[in-house]
Amino acid sequence: MDCLHKVIDCEALPVLLAAIGGVALLYAVFLRRSKLQAIPFELKPPAESKPGWQAGEILERPSILVDNNPSLIQCYDPATGRSLGQVRATTVDELNDKLQRARSAQKVWATTTFEQRRQVLRTLNEFVLAHQREICQVASRDSGKTLVDATLGEVLTTSAKLQWTIKNGEQALSDSVRDPGFMMMYKRAKVVYQPRGLVAALVSWNYPFHNTVGPIISALFSGNAIVVKASEHVAWSMTYWEQMVRRALNVCGHDPELVQFVTGFADIGTALTSSPLIDHITFIGSPEVGKLVMRSASENLTPVTLELGGKDCAIVFADADLSQCLPVLMRSVIQNASQNCIGIERILIQEQIYDKVVEEMSRRMKAVRVGSILDDGPNKVDCGAMVLPNCFDRLEALITDAVNKGARCLVGGHRYAHPDHSKGQYFEPTLLVDVTPDMDITFNETFGPIMVLMKFSTEQDGLKKVHSSPYGLGSSVFSGDRARGRRVALKLRTGMANVNDFGVNYICQSLPFGGVGISGFGRFAGPEGLRALCVEKAFTEDRFPFVKTPIPPIVDYPIQDTEKGYAFTQQIVAFAYSDTWWQSIKAGLRLGKLSL
Repeated sequence: MDCLHKVIDCEALPVLLAAIGGVALLYAVFLRRSKLQAIPFELKPPAESKPGWQAGEILERPSILVDNNPSLIQCYDPATGRSLGQVRATTVDELNDKLQRARSAQKVWATTTFEQRRQVLRTLNEFVLAHQREICQVASRDSGKTLVDATLGEVLTTSAKLQWTIKNGEQALSDSVRDPGFMMMYKRAKVVYQPRGLVAALVSWNYPFHNTVGPIISALFSGNAIVVKASEHVAWSMTYWEQMVRRALNVCGHDPELVQFVTGFADIGTALTSSPLIDHITFIGSPEVGKLVMRSASENLTPVTLELGGKDCAIVFADADLSQCLPVLMRSVIQNASQNCIGIERILIQEQIYDKVVEEMSRRMKAVRVGSILDDGPNKVDCGAMVLPNCFDRLEALITDAVNKGARCLVGGHRYAHPDHSKGQYFEPTLLVDVTPDMDITFNETFGPIMVLMKFSTEQDGLKKVHSSPYGLGSSVFSGDRARGRRVALKLRTGMANVNDFGVNYICQSLPFGGVGISGFGRFAGPEGLRALCVEKAFTEDRFPFVKTPIPPIVDYPIQDTEKGYAFTQQIVAFAYSDTWWQSIKAGLRLGKLSL
């Protein structure tokens, strides 16, 4: 019998292999052809982005303002104070022209298939992956960050968004079938997601690449055109990002006018947010400016998504794994010099381990090296520069207020005078301990490399101290007790929460990103972010061509007997929505009598 099985197996083997080969061939011929592949292209990065570049003059007083010429933006490297040249601010007339060109291009783009849109994103993603270093160097030169911070905050997050949108975007925007209910059972009901048209994104300076390209990804895939207003503080790098996105569109055969870039000061921002040509606005910035954007958008009732920063907290319980927790918290503060909306700005440590954490964080913060990653060479820099030149007095004032009220500044606390970059914009990595909720630094966003440690006793005490801030963007809870970690995280009044981690919700691009309170409202990322850029159109149609909505003669206009018509409509409601079948039957009998 065994021999017979072996003979059968041997005879069946060629047939099995042929079947597998046939399936593989069919897949290659029919399915693979349906996937539009990425189209490679090249783009030369600006010479200023190369490490060691020193052709630009060092500005005596680095500033984006040009004396006696408000139409120009002075660009410079905040890590060195070295000029990157000047960029001309967009005029209102130029803005209006760009808006018209984008709207015209969108009419054609709205007719493209999801696969055509995926091809553009694949093309863009392949370029990003192949040119990570160039992208990171451009971002680092314009914002003073390190290459590690640029890789994690600019490239990794952008590729995560591209990949999620490529794989899941169509499903998120596919028609959503809904239950028509008993009365409308003869209808099909669904929600159709249609592009709004022309959307705008006004983005902050802390992540010049990702904050610029992220909204473009969502806008393009949802069928929209987009105009991006870049921060004037990172106007230099915008030319490179614009060329990158437009080339990706162009090589795939689409109109690059779909994406428009503008830069300038408050006047151009107001002109953009108040324009009747804009169908949706995404704003990333401060609560103060967010209010102005909302007020401006109200002129045309333009919907807005506001991401207004945070004063994110981390609650560390005594049973937390400190070997995992403390490095994560260091990353949360030093990443991008904490110029990060979801950077941890308040760390609450349970009193049993407070002194131990203070000692270890003091050692770590003292060892952090500050400088220019593109000019100081490898293995010399952990923390980069500050983008805004006017932030130092504010940061020092917040620290002084805390110390005057009882806090201890164990490390740093002042602007850092770099020995090699005298015009660089650096702040000392700072450790501020024994902080209490009455201190200004607990409810004012710092956006600087300042680690704030606060002590708490019980779970309730920790929650009370966290909620003393009006912000509510992200949050973290560290505990060895999974049930407690989950329970506390879900009690936090924030838009996002992570257990035993920081900021990873944004790498999970399936999740919506946004906050509560003065951290803003609306969401980007995930299905919610894509759908926010669409009109959610409620749609019904007849399920069967021979069954249509009838109007009974008793309620057909002009109504002959309004009292009888009213009684008829009452019984319709009772028949369709009564809690018991017997009540429905009685209502049905009354309907029959009234119809006679």
